Amino acid sequence: MTNRLGGPLVGALAGLAAAALGAVFLTGGGFDARVLAIAAGSVLVTAAVAFIAGKSIAAAAPAPLKPPPFAPAPGTGASGAIPVNQLQDSARAAQNAADRTVLVEACVWMRDRATSPALAQHLDGAFVKVGVAQVDATGQRFDPAVHEAGSTVAARGPADEGIIARTEQIGYTDRGRILRHPIVTVYRGQGVRA
Repeated sequence: MTNRLGGPLVGALAGLAAAALGAVFLTGGGFDARVLAIAAGSVLVTAAVAFIAGKSIAAAAPAPLKPPPFAPAPGTGASGAIPVNQLQDSARAAQNAADRTVLVEACVWMRDRATSPALAQHLDGAFVKVGVAQVDATGQRFDPAVHEAGSTVAARGPADEGIIARTEQIGYTDRGRILRHPIVTVYRGQGVRA
């Protein structure tokens, strides 16, 4: 529900009157044409946009609280319609999650290319604050579900077989969910001893 102030022309006139009062009272009691021009400019732009859009300048009024139209009678145990607010909240939450994923992936991309130690440190600190963790798998046992093998090197002994020698490109997790698997070099086979 809106309280109509009239068409764009009436709204613009009301805005100009408010701008004129501001030009008098905001400048310590004397009229200042510059203040009036600045205030009137924004009012005229708003009126022009409203006129072009064919809408009136309106102020939103809070809607009265009403029960949902299809609410079940108390005590019947029947379920009613899902409230629109609940649908909007879940859609908004899904959009926020998608937006967060895009932003985190962009920051990971920037972190990979950061040549400035200060920028890299700032991004690392931001990652910690929002629950994004870097994954350096050096020394862990290779697991193809968690790691991506980039290359292999000869193992120094039987105990090194299947152990990650080094992380070629760090991976990232976002609140426990893998964003990017680390690319690793794995010890494979036993090296020849002289």
